[in-house]
Amino acid sequence: MPPLPHPPLPGVILAGGRATRMGGGDKGMLALGGRPVLSHVIARLAPQCGPLALNANGDAARFAGFGLPVLPDTVPGLAGPLAGVLAGMDWAAALGAPAVITAAADTPFLPADLVAQLQAAAGPGGLALAASPDAGGVVQEHPTCGLWPVALRHDLLRALEGGLRRVRDWTRAQGARMAVFSSQPFDPFFNINTPDDLTHAGGLLRAARVWGITGWKNTGKTGLTERLVAHFTATGLTVSTVKHAHHGADIDHPGTDSFRHRAAGAREVILATPHHWELMHTPGDAAETPLDELLARLAPVDLVLVEGFKAAPHAKIECHRPEAGQPLMAPANPTIRAVASTAAHPGLGVPCFHLDDTGGIAAFIRAGAGL
Repeated sequence: MPPLPHPPLPGVILAGGRATRMGGGDKGMLALGGRPVLSHVIARLAPQCGPLALNANGDAARFAGFGLPVLPDTVPGLAGPLAGVLAGMDWAAALGAPAVITAAADTPFLPADLVAQLQAAAGPGGLALAASPDAGGVVQEHPTCGLWPVALRHDLLRALEGGLRRVRDWTRAQGARMAVFSSQPFDPFFNINTPDDLTHAGGLLRAARVWGITGWKNTGKTGLTERLVAHFTATGLTVSTVKHAHHGADIDHPGTDSFRHRAAGAREVILATPHHWELMHTPGDAAETPLDELLARLAPVDLVLVEGFKAAPHAKIECHRPEAGQPLMAPANPTIRAVASTAAHPGLGVPCFHLDDTGGIAAFIRAGAGL
């Protein structure tokens, strides 16, 4: 009989910060894209974890709308993030779980494979922290985002009671390992500390809702894109697509009225019918229009799927068929977050789905986009 699968680990969102640089209050309650920052964190963490809880002090009723249990610190005196970690470890132990996942309430762009990568990185002690390169390429730990074995909770309690407050001092003493995540197209552990950060997060949110379907020719890109659009729209999401075509492609043809308008020198031509309209734009310098400019022309939607544009910085799913005779791009392209293939690729470093697993790929994109 095969072994039973392990249940998903519980997760705790650390929401006990005092937000002094934001003027006080709960950073998780700030509005981002029309909903609280905390809602974005929950949307990204919930598909990867079992039960979720919040760690916060004070009146728990202010979080009632999220429907999650609220765990106060058990160590007095506002002992910092480690006190929240301890509260999460105690809660997880009471649930019978071997470990707990934590993330901060001000990090709305957590990676869709956060838990899987933490579990893969954990060493003999089972403790792992997330990390990512900074702007200078130096890998930095994110000590509030980690995998914490509940067996260490008694040691952590003694350390806190002895006055320890720095997370890294304790985790290094425990032999914590790092799970290093790509910071392309932006750092998934970006956290909101200031009003300017909140403004910047709005731009990052729009970028997070753009996902690419890329790959070599004849690897199933268009088929996967078509299935994903149908899947997402059936669940109530609004979706737009951008398709990169080869140099000779043209949606207009000689002899049509719209083609004659363009041939006469019109920079833009709109072709309108009772059922749809099309805008054809001709750059004056004949240079290819950057993807950012194309995206800016789209009306707001929940998700944009981009087919092609391999070199652009948005997150991507790579389609792959070994029979097409081309190597995987994922090992050399940090913007590829998962592979959809007709073959298994163990040890690839990113999740690998079967090319026909539309539901699994869609769930991964939704988690990565926070939808």
